[in-house]
Amino acid sequence: MILLVSTMLVLLTSIPRTYAGGGSARASLTSSTCFVRSVSRRCTNANQSPRASPAIYQYANKPAPSGVFSLLPSSFYLHHHQQRGNFAALSSSSSSENNDVGDTTDDLKINVSRLSTLQSLLSERGAPGSIGCNLGNGDLIAIPPSSSCSVEYKDLHPHLLPLAKSTSSGHIICALRRAYADDVPEYDSPSINAPWPIVESAVGLPGMRLLALNSEHLMRRIAADADANSGDDEESRSKIVEMYNNGLGNGSISEKSLDTPYLTGGVAELGYGLDKYILLRVGPFPDLYETMSNTHLSRGDEKSSLIAAEASNGKFGGFGSTFAFYAKLLASLSPKREEECRDAARMTLRMPLPSLGLTRKDYIDVAKMAGIANQDDDGEVALRKMLDMYEKIREHEKDDNSRDGKTPQQIAMEDANYLLDLACLTGRKYGEVREEIAKIYRGAGMEDDARFVERCIA
Repeated sequence: MILLVSTMLVLLTSIPRTYAGGGSARASLTSSTCFVRSVSRRCTNANQSPRASPAIYQYANKPAPSGVFSLLPSSFYLHHHQQRGNFAALSSSSSSENNDVGDTTDDLKINVSRLSTLQSLLSERGAPGSIGCNLGNGDLIAIPPSSSCSVEYKDLHPHLLPLAKSTSSGHIICALRRAYADDVPEYDSPSINAPWPIVESAVGLPGMRLLALNSEHLMRRIAADADANSGDDEESRSKIVEMYNNGLGNGSISEKSLDTPYLTGGVAELGYGLDKYILLRVGPFPDLYETMSNTHLSRGDEKSSLIAAEASNGKFGGFGSTFAFYAKLLASLSPKREEECRDAARMTLRMPLPSLGLTRKDYIDVAKMAGIANQDDDGEVALRKMLDMYEKIREHEKDDNSRDGKTPQQIAMEDANYLLDLACLTGRKYGEVREEIAKIYRGAGMEDDARFVERCIA
């Protein structure tokens, strides 16, 4: 029965649907056609043929490039899809503590729904799915928007807004500010309606770990977790659920799916356990898809394991970490599926490199799985080889996709993200590229993006 439910869960969560966070949760590979090369880059060719399947190995009907690039799944197009909800940005002076659906810092809009509620829940319960921020009981200290521009966070990825910091690990829960929203046709008209994904990172780390597509998903997951795992501690359960529900159901959030209070006992009533409840009733989370995939594999169900991993690839467009997990899964199979593992690992080079993983080891592992580095190469050698491959891919893309016809904003985002990718691979401090990136954005008229990036520069 449990196996049947798990299989049905994979199929059901592969269907576009509306979750509590609002909008369709699926990053469909069949409806749009663009390479995702950066956190903030749009589709550069909207006329490519749509993909017929979400599987990584289905390619467009184009001849494979020659030379080193024949090693890459070169015609793989990935739809960059974002969760949407109505996240009205409010000034911090006018936002109530529990009903705020946005915030500002120095007049920059922060599209994180109910920020103060999120920070309170993180302090109480920690961040589920995180590596270094999963402790509750006050381990996570809230970072007010006014403090996010401190030089303490200068070497954090420039597109991240710190929200809460762990006193035990030093890791930070952040919101990822993308340089555009994909629901408007013009690059210079970023939508205020696009919620920011929630990630884990830290000062000095090369990348980030995706936790949730938006704050509402993460908060509802925390409430469900408290409901399911508080045991006989009814006081603790009620405290978290009431904290989460405060402000919901009164129309303060226009999307009804975002404005629905959590009902205690919901996990038990569904009867499939916490993880399946969250995936079915809350939204997609990358760590839960990894858990589902590994659980199937531990039971000897290789097919369902691969289906779960491929479904995850389709739900989190623009994040390379799901393909990194997929590659590890393929490498763990017996017999090993080396060619498929290699292709999946190399797909991460088509993504924003900081989205590949959290730590330096994540990048070294991908370099080796991709066949870019040898298994006995040390970390420095592996990353240098990965950088060489990255540069070759970039030169190839420049030859195939000239800048003729691109807007100044498109060019600026490409140039800025190139600097971010280089910093990620070379170990250069992010603080050292902030000023240059801000200058690039400002030169293209992207003033808000420039100000966000340079806010930590002393």
